[in-house]
Amino acid sequence: MTAWRAFGWTLRSVLFDKGPVMPAVAGVIVYCFFYPMPYLPEVVGAVPVVVADYDASSISRKIERDLDATQAVRVAGVTSNVEEAIPLLQRGEIGGIVAVPPNFHRDVLRGTPTGVTVMGNGGYIVVDGAVLEATAQVVAETAAPALAAQLVRAKVPPAAVMRIAHAGPAFVKQPLFNTVQGYESYVVPASMGLIVHQLLLIGICVVIGGWVEGGRWEVAADGRLSPSAFAGMVAGFALLVFGAIMFWIGFVFWYHDLPRAANLSGAILFGAFYALAVSSLGIAVGCWMGDRERPLQIIGGISIPLLFLSGFAFPVESISQPLIWFSHLLPSTPAIQGFLKLNQMGATWQEVQPQVINLLLLVVFYTGVAWWAASRRAPGPHVPRAASA
Repeated sequence: MTAWRAFGWTLRSVLFDKGPVMPAVAGVIVYCFFYPMPYLPEVVGAVPVVVADYDASSISRKIERDLDATQAVRVAGVTSNVEEAIPLLQRGEIGGIVAVPPNFHRDVLRGTPTGVTVMGNGGYIVVDGAVLEATAQVVAETAAPALAAQLVRAKVPPAAVMRIAHAGPAFVKQPLFNTVQGYESYVVPASMGLIVHQLLLIGICVVIGGWVEGGRWEVAADGRLSPSAFAGMVAGFALLVFGAIMFWIGFVFWYHDLPRAANLSGAILFGAFYALAVSSLGIAVGCWMGDRERPLQIIGGISIPLLFLSGFAFPVESISQPLIWFSHLLPSTPAIQGFLKLNQMGATWQEVQPQVINLLLLVVFYTGVAWWAASRRAPGPHVPRAASA
């Protein structure tokens, strides 16, 4: 079979079979609306907290009012001791406890070292961070007038006090890429490469598994897979992978208003390499499984480990070295890092050179493995001849 005919037959095998078309086409479309839904709120807001006010002073009451006025925190109650609030935190009814120590107002006026304690649930790091940041800002602003009065009593010149009061912040937080500092802008662009990887891998494996189960490959009708037919088959699967990548880069990121198109030409070329790697891997894995039902069970179950191995959701420095070596055998690892750098951060081609080299090596390796596996599977199952009488 010619490359062009094998290319067309491969596309028809995916598009006109509900088994592979559901993950490879419908899944890609549905995921663009379903997956970002939990992250649409973007940032943590109105986290309920309880203030344990041991001081009962004017400055502690101002902290309570100002804390309740922030966007991140909502004061759900005030108590005189922490023990009353701990059960609420353990049941998940509140997100944190802010404890104002005894004599806090007096210590601030005297310049005695003191501080406000913030307690939270260690299982919700982002919520804890929001409560801590909001509390730190409110306490600093509330204590500022008392600190200024202390400077005046220390006979610091009024001009110096005014300069300190109106001085700009020593630290300016300016995010470069995730400008809204939200969940959706952080999670969805990084997960795009893995979503396409898993869905298209399942679709390709379902097609190959069906051919293996049936014992007949239309791209190798005579029982021999020619290089041209193999090339057409790889190109057909790669086109579907590339189309899914372009759909996410071109439409999904625009629809959800995510950081995008920083280096669009680089991301498109990188996506072409990624499509070849995923299609070749899919053919190899599909030949190994040889079953239409198994890909969803196996490939769908390893999505979370692949996400962690990519170095996006978990720091690479905390992963054991053998797992890091293994992760470089997965197309999703260089793809996630490469797409983030190109599409979101505007990296140059030289800056993603490690990911490009990794991906090209995987293209060569998995193309060879796919050719070897498909050549062995294409003739169909071996049926032993009956012994002659």
